[in-house]
Amino acid sequence: MSFLELVNKRYSFRGYLDKEVEQEKIDYILKCANLAPSAANRQPWKIYLVKDYEVRKKLAEAYPREWLIEAPIIVVFTGITDNNWIRSDGKNYLMCDVTIIADYFILAATEVGLGTCYIAAFDEKKVIDALKLPENEIPFLITPLGYPKDGVTRPRKRKELNEIIVHV
Repeated sequence: MSFLELVNKRYSFRGYLDKEVEQEKIDYILKCANLAPSAANRQPWKIYLVKDYEVRKKLAEAYPREWLIEAPIIVVFTGITDNNWIRSDGKNYLMCDVTIIADYFILAATEVGLGTCYIAAFDEKKVIDALKLPENEIPFLITPLGYPKDGVTRPRKRKELNEIIVHV
């Protein structure tokens, strides 16, 4: 599959089958994610793979949608605040770095036939409490991981290239 085919296949699924994800697929996804670049190669992140039902229920309180708890795994991407790179003008790259590893993870999951959904609109404190995160870790993104209930994707509205590209 070409990269263009892969990114066209990626979709935010909102419904998951009650089917376990094979460990080989999880291992492959994590191997791919581990290759994600980061500013100054700091790799200031952790990936939480939450399979425990009680913890998943607590995470679902941070983003109360029925379909989130349907997935057999909820993945939380955190940034480690005392290991991130800050540019000389004070620009902090932690969120950027965590987003990159999440993208690698999600695209690898798509490649092996699993569904995901980017979630950033969650109650941060509830995620911190559910995972008992240390003070130096911030949750940035959550995604369910599993087999989509409905494998059908809907057309996505995208801007035309001439609306986003500036030639200088």
